[in-house]
Amino acid sequence: MKKMLKNTIFTIVLCLCIFLLTACKGGIKGSEAKAYINDFFIAVADEDYSKAETMLHPERPADLENFFVNIEKEKSIDFQEGIEIERYTGFSSALYDSTIKGSSYELTMTTTVGEKTVEFTIEIVKNDAGYGIYNLDLNT
Repeated sequence: MKKMLKNTIFTIVLCLCIFLLTACKGGIKGSEAKAYINDFFIAVADEDYSKAETMLHPERPADLENFFVNIEKEKSIDFQEGIEIERYTGFSSALYDSTIKGSSYELTMTTTVGEKTVEFTIEIVKNDAGYGIYNLDLNT
């Protein structure tokens, strides 16, 4: 009887370990998210909006040229001067989020664009539909 109980407990623990390993498999690493955002900012600064748009999540396409040109006009910001990340002021990650049916990683960062300080919040999502920037908020 004790042997059967030990085998049952072992089987349950093994199943839990396997479940946890497969659940963690799809997460987004912080270093991966930061590198992805840096590449995105380089594309925007180079006015390579086609490349920047390929970095958006397939479920959330957008006309980035129109978006950034309008912000430049409204806020007197020139993104072609470069977007330099000064500090990350916050981040969060979720290994699995039922709303997006996948993993997400959100970063809030303070950047310098020319002489101006601009705060961005960017959420990256990885799910069955793809990988990319899901939300982009700019607070000036």
